Amino acid sequence: MDTSALEQISLTSPGLTLDPYTYFSELRSHAPLLWSERHKGWLVTRYADVQQGYRDLRLSSNRLRPVLERLKDSEQDTVGNALRILQMWMVFQDEPDHRRLRGIVHKAFTPQAVAAMEDKVVAVTRQQLTDLDNRLDEGPVDLLKDFANGIPQYVICNMLGLAEEYQDDFAYWTEELSSVVGGIEDPDRNQRAYRAMEYLETRVAEVIDGTPAGQSNLIAELVRAEQDNNRLSREEVIATAILMLFGGRGTTASMIANGMRVLLAHPEQYEELRADPSLIPNAVEEILRWEGHTKMMPRISTVTFDWHGNTIREGDRLFLCNLSANRDENMFEMPDRFDIHRKNAGRHIGFGTGIHGCLGQALARLQLRNVLREAVQILPPLKLVKPEGDWSRALLRRSQDSLVVERA
Repeated sequence: MDTSALEQISLTSPGLTLDPYTYFSELRSHAPLLWSERHKGWLVTRYADVQQGYRDLRLSSNRLRPVLERLKDSEQDTVGNALRILQMWMVFQDEPDHRRLRGIVHKAFTPQAVAAMEDKVVAVTRQQLTDLDNRLDEGPVDLLKDFANGIPQYVICNMLGLAEEYQDDFAYWTEELSSVVGGIEDPDRNQRAYRAMEYLETRVAEVIDGTPAGQSNLIAELVRAEQDNNRLSREEVIATAILMLFGGRGTTASMIANGMRVLLAHPEQYEELRADPSLIPNAVEEILRWEGHTKMMPRISTVTFDWHGNTIREGDRLFLCNLSANRDENMFEMPDRFDIHRKNAGRHIGFGTGIHGCLGQALARLQLRNVLREAVQILPPLKLVKPEGDWSRALLRRSQDSLVVERA
């Protein structure tokens, strides 16, 4: 098959923003490892290959280094500074720095630590749902803005020990980083990232300076790591705190919104959950498989090697397409069907896999389970105002710009 047309297609075009799945299905069938001329990288689309790519130590997570090297001298003190801080995020680090950074914060995200937070998550979820129910009396509401954002924002800001009066500002500026981190098509994205990082770097440093190491929160844990034989530099403390804010709020909010949209689009299965809440844990896994937040994750090849008859050259970019892998016919029977009873739903790789598997996945699952359990009991029947969705034109993430609903 001539794949030249497939190589030119933009994944951020309106059509593929609305439905990337048909294109990915074509790639899995005819060109599972395709050089995308439009995105200047290899698209890796089959489940087995994506899984292998996440575990292949020849593929580096530091995708920002080439971007920094291409910046003009006049940009080094602005967007360059923002990218250098982002480059310290553990998600952009290879071993051994990745293990060092992850080891310092992982205690906050163990299953035991996450389980201890459930009462707080339940309380904030019920309050948010009650407020949402009241607003529905006045007309349509945006589930993303008026509900999904609030729960993870509360959770991660409290984990970090951030005062309530600063939480909305932190949420706004970390979301501004999405223009760069999420691959959003925006000609002003570098300047947005610079302005956001300038604020966040200053404010997070102030919070760190005002946080005694003896406190019991995540920022205090980072401060202890800085003071304890300099396991972290001050720049790494700041960068890691910003990463926790970014990942702990925006990605989880998108997962919640995507999940609510999926269930409202499948009302018969929503009613099944209402009748039998024991189905909710598996429903969460099926949501993460069927409409996950991560569209793809970039990697950079550190060597030249052959893969499926193609030469991957040192410095080439590869996109590990989670969204495609989770609809692979060789792993999931009838993959385009949403089914909360699917027996192997938990085999999805919505959180990645290998050493870079999402650190906060247990916390995200906890929030999703509680949202579904409480929503099916508290909310009235709802319908989507825009059934086709209002999707963000982003290369790397599958997220909505809004999710407007009204009483059915």
